[in-house]
Amino acid sequence: MSFDVIVLALASAPRPAGVAALYALLRAAHPRRVLAAYVLGGLAFSVAIGILVVAIFHGAGLDYRDSDVYSAIALAGGILALSFAAGVATGRRQLPSRSEGAEESAMIRRLRRPSLATAALAGVLTHLPGLFYVLALNAIIAGHHSLLDEIVQVLVFNALWFAGTIGFVVIFLLRPGAARRALARANDLGRRHSREITVGAFTVAGLYLTIKGGIGLLG
Repeated sequence: MSFDVIVLALASAPRPAGVAALYALLRAAHPRRVLAAYVLGGLAFSVAIGILVVAIFHGAGLDYRDSDVYSAIALAGGILALSFAAGVATGRRQLPSRSEGAEESAMIRRLRRPSLATAALAGVLTHLPGLFYVLALNAIIAGHHSLLDEIVQVLVFNALWFAGTIGFVVIFLLRPGAARRALARANDLGRRHSREITVGAFTVAGLYLTIKGGIGLLG
């Protein structure tokens, strides 16, 4: 198991948009069903993408885990992550507004009375593969392990990425009231501090990748 996969999965986990979607789904007439559709839809899509990518590249016999190529990719990914964090911190890059804008308000209203298909689609849209997933797949492919091992690493990445969401759904099934209160606080925190959360996640992951890639190229 590549340590990079674990770091990148944890960096992917804090997504305020996902918390907002979960909070909206609690207003549905049958929240258990739509919450399950949300998790299963997003997880199935993300896992399928990961398995498809590693399966395609597995046959190429790539093995560059300890090479300058891997270090260069890590360094480039780290610089991109730090650049994005700096852009968000300085206001040059804007995150989607959670409190203003008719388009987002319409989306949230729709999630309060969703069909199962709408909830599943929301799970996909709030967990679209981004920079960290691409870099994690690169780490998996670069090691040239068995296909089964690579698939297991894809599953581990997604398990860590979705751990918070899955944990909330389990808690909601057991203690709905406590789960609602906890998610309301998390949603409020995400709405007020989405910029800080995003900057923090991208800065930590960016520094890790930049240092790792730089040491690899200089070593």
